[in-house]
Amino acid sequence: MARPRSDEISAAGQDSFLDVVTNIVGILVILVMLVGGRVQQLVGGGAAADSKAAELSHAIGELEATAVTLESEVEELASQTKVVAAAAADAGQARLDLATAVAAVKVDLEEARRATDEATARAAEAAARRQVIEAELEKTQLEAEGLSHAATTTREVLAYPTPIGRTVTGEELHFRLAAGRIAYIPLTELFEQAKAQTRRAGSSAASLATRIESVGPIQQFGLDYVIETRIDQARGQVLIRSREWVIRPVGETIGETAAEALAAGSRFRRVIAGMTPDTTVTLWTYPDSFDVFRDIRAELHRLGLPTAGRPLPEGAPIGGSAEGSKSVVH
Repeated sequence: MARPRSDEISAAGQDSFLDVVTNIVGILVILVMLVGGRVQQLVGGGAAADSKAAELSHAIGELEATAVTLESEVEELASQTKVVAAAAADAGQARLDLATAVAAVKVDLEEARRATDEATARAAEAAARRQVIEAELEKTQLEAEGLSHAATTTREVLAYPTPIGRTVTGEELHFRLAAGRIAYIPLTELFEQAKAQTRRAGSSAASLATRIESVGPIQQFGLDYVIETRIDQARGQVLIRSREWVIRPVGETIGETAAEALAAGSRFRRVIAGMTPDTTVTLWTYPDSFDVFRDIRAELHRLGLPTAGRPLPEGAPIGGSAEGSKSVVH
């Protein structure tokens, strides 16, 4: 249900008040008329009636004066009522303006409270981050202080000349690094022995078939290789080549430890003695001998000899083929 407006309430109150005052005046008029009639009746009653009439006339005069006073007061009250009504209308508008202002202030306060909450949350987050940073800073300072009192150690870092690989094309010496030991592989000597054995086989019918041959051992290494024979009918020639080869170690403990190999007069020292930078040292290395590889490579670098590393998985044989890759110097 809609509430009546303030101006409607003021108008209704004003009308009710005027009705009451008008009713009072009407009653007084009626009283005057009744008294006048009574006076006329008394006029015809003699001297006693005259006295009574005089009293009634005086009462009528007073009533008339009272009526006039009341009419004046009614007019004054009507004027005052209009003033009050206007003041009430102004008060209603002021109340409406005040309610609007209060609502606006509430909105501003809500926005201010929300902004304050956000600022408080940001401040709390910043304080938490500051505590974390201060803790990290304190930890870093303690670590720096500890490092400043720690004993200093010096490590030599080797810088190798060429970060880009170079394929080996000249003479090459091979070493096997396994079980923490280094052993020279006499690959050139084994190949020479294989060639001599192939020449001795001649061109018999048995020698024309593809077959597996073996030579060695030389210095605890043997060579197994596959001989492939092709006939060039246009030239009337028999072409023989080694298609694949595999180095076969003979024995369990082969070669020298890194310390033994780097010592003066070792087998490793005798093999590389007199080598020139035109010869490449290829190190076939198994996973259990990478530390030996680093020590040997450092010494070869110090001597100015190019080094190629050929890492092998555990149990894989050392071998090659006509289609295989060549060593790469780094």
